[in-house]
Amino acid sequence: APAAGATFTAPASVTLGASASDTDGTITKVEFFQGTTLIGTATAAPYTVAWSNVPAGSYSLTAKATDNAGGTTTSAARTITVNPANQLPTVSLTAPAAGATFTAPASVTLSASASDTDGTVAKVEFFQGTTLIGTATAAPYTVAWNSVPAGSYSLTAKATDNAGGITSS
Repeated sequence: APAAGATFTAPASVTLGASASDTDGTITKVEFFQGTTLIGTATAAPYTVAWSNVPAGSYSLTAKATDNAGGTTTSAARTITVNPANQLPTVSLTAPAAGATFTAPASVTLSASASDTDGTVAKVEFFQGTTLIGTATAAPYTVAWNSVPAGSYSLTAKATDNAGGITSS
């Protein structure tokens, strides 16, 4: 373990496991390597090691078994990938313009631009203060705010990506 081609998200916790046997003796240890770097050693079955806080990257993993006579065998390499953590979406309120004025009871179209570099935008919510005005789940991200009474309002847009990351304008 892990399976060849497995993917994880950084900072990853990966359990490395191997099976090892010796027909004319016993296994004294199994060492786990990333390239030539020793990750850890297991001295008893089940032969497993926890590899913690693994940063994003592609890794070539091997296991090397040593028997009681000092003989060693190294497994074939397996490659795994650790992907970067979720990048938050971006969002900006594009309408109405800052400082815009309307006549009450006003109908105001709220619009935002939103994107996500490592996934998709699941929704954009529009707020007046902490009050939700409406939600758009597809571009163009717009909602109609109708019958708006006279007053001064602070408007924001909040984008949520497919991995649950949230950014407010």
